[in-house]
Amino acid sequence: MAVDSILVHCRSCDAMLEEDPHRQGEHRVPCPHCGSLLRRFDVKMSDTVTLKSKVTAKGRRPGQARPFIEQTVGDDLRRKTGRWMRLHRIIDRLKDWYHERVTDPATGEVVRECEEPLSAHTGHGSAKPDPTRNGGVDA
Repeated sequence: MAVDSILVHCRSCDAMLEEDPHRQGEHRVPCPHCGSLLRRFDVKMSDTVTLKSKVTAKGRRPGQARPFIEQTVGDDLRRKTGRWMRLHRIIDRLKDWYHERVTDPATGEVVRECEEPLSAHTGHGSAKPDPTRNGGVDA
């Protein structure tokens, strides 16, 4: 957080003083208006906050645990580069379809795009083989 300014005021009479805010108390000069050595410091600080958001929606049928459709849209941290990207993903189990588009918001460049039957979308996410089971070999 950056300190933009520090104003020094007399705490007794509220007069603004032309005084170094870092001056030690024992070296202060009395207020020219009331003679007080008490001070009030008004510090103005600023910083920048960037908000990120991502929304996931899932469609389910009563009695079925697994959603028949999922959609995710929003900001996503790309682990390879450590940069924030824009993600749009649709998993449609009824139509056996997977679509994912990752876009760099700074340039508008499509970093990754994948459109394929969901049944062909293997080796990603939870479909990756677990290297701790069976030596990483699928049975």
